[in-house]
This record gives sequence, C-alpha cells and structure tokens, in this order.
Amino acid sequence: MISGLPHPRMGISGVRWDRGYLIVNRHGFTLHSVLKSVKNPIPYQIFIIDSHPVLADGLRALLEKAEGLAFAGACESVEAIPAAVRNDPPDVFMVDVYFKFSEALETLKHLQRAFPGVKVLVFSMHDEAFYAERTLQSGARGYIMMSEPSGQVLEAVRKVAEGHLYLSERLKSILFSQLDTTAAPHAGPVSLAPNPVKKLTNRELQVIELIGQGKDNREISDVMNIRLKTVEAYRFRIKDKLNLRHSTELIQFAIHWLQREDNFNQVAAR
Repeated sequence: MISGLPHPRMGISGVRWDRGYLIVNRHGFTLHSVLKSVKNPIPYQIFIIDSHPVLADGLRALLEKAEGLAFAGACESVEAIPAAVRNDPPDVFMVDVYFKFSEALETLKHLQRAFPGVKVLVFSMHDEAFYAERTLQSGARGYIMMSEPSGQVLEAVRKVAEGHLYLSERLKSILFSQLDTTAAPHAGPVSLAPNPVKKLTNRELQVIELIGQGKDNREISDVMNIRLKTVEAYRFRIKDKLNLRHSTELIQFAIHWLQREDNFNQVAAR
C-alpha cells in the first residue's frame, strides 16, 4: 500500500482500488495509474462446479500453483453452491460439462440468472466443434476441452477472469470458416465436422437425448415436466429441421447421436 492512500474498503469518496490500479474520479475526470510497487495484486477467485471429485482436485491443484489465480472452493452442482459463495460470489465459475449437454445448458442459464456479474468458463469432454457455440449463447465466456494441456487451461481461466472471451485456435478457425462460407457460399467446401443438431433449440436437443435413451413420449413428458402434446410438437419440429421422414428415422438418429456422444466421451477420458 502506498503511504498516505486510504485502504480500498475505507469508502473515501472519489478514490478506489481495482486490481493493481488506483482509480481517482473527481469532477468528471478519471485517472488510471498502474501501481508498479504492488507485488501481489488480489488474485482472481475461481470456484469449481464439478460432479467428479478427482477432476475437481486436479483443477484445484492447478489453480493453487498459478500466479494471479486462487481456488475459491468447489461443489458438485449449482444447487450445492454454499451460502457464503452466494453472498460473496467469485470472479469465475469453472463448470465441468460431463453430464448430458442439454442439462449443462440449463445449468449455464441458471448461473447467469443467479450470478449475473460472474463469468463462466466451461470445462468439457464434449467436442467444441459441436457445442462451444451453444454454450456461449447460453452465457458462458469461454469453452475449453479437458484434453488441453494445463497451461492452456490456465490461459483460458485468466482470459475469462479478465473479462475476455476465450476460444481455442481450433474453434476460432471453425467459426471463421463458417463466417467465410456464409459470406461466400461459392468459395468451395469447408472442412468442418457436420453438426446436424445446430438447428435445434436446447429443449429439442434434450428431447433427442431422451429419445436416444429409449424413452417414449409419456416418459419424456414426465422428465421434462411438459404436456404430452408439447412433446409431440417437439418431435414434429425436430423431424422437420433434420429432414427426417418419420418417427423410425427420428429414433434411429437419436440413438446414433447418443452413441456418438458416448464414444467421444470414452475417447476423451483415456
């Protein structure tokens, strides 16, 4: 602390501290002065939401060794977030998306509603080529796969904590290629993994997953807490968006899609 300057919590009008910067605001003017003498600025607080203790412990060890980052705690679900964290939120929630993806999207939306000022970084086994864009649309500020090296994971955490959007180089290439294809449709084919479910809403994606699990309309209605007619409407819209002719093709597609996800997760876990 520089001699003569108030502590940040003293509440002196017009003067405050913000992560190594002295902010002075008087008569409409703002001065940002970098405090070179501050050797240990306040680290960003990172809270982990992960249903797998082994993964959570690994992330905790990584954060505790990282400069400028601090482990703020962990829990297995959004519902299990401690009251202390709700009263004093961290800078970043790091969310492990290991479970069914449609459930993960609902988790992200819940976090956005409950903690509107907290940034979210998704840490996932799901292929970013298929799902990263959807998580960003649901409120996440970054998406990184579990297969990435620890240094890349820390870079993602720092970028999101600092208020930036984090995308891997591979994902940037995919998104830019999609933009190029949209802008110049006759420029030739782009080498991208096909993503047939991109047209589906989050609820429609959940229906696909439940169909793939062998559930009938009534069971889907119970799981999603919606009317039977709503399930039928979802099925009709899914068939229309995916150009599927009848229910048999829909069931086959759902089963194959779910198998693809399970196979990918098994490979990523090795």
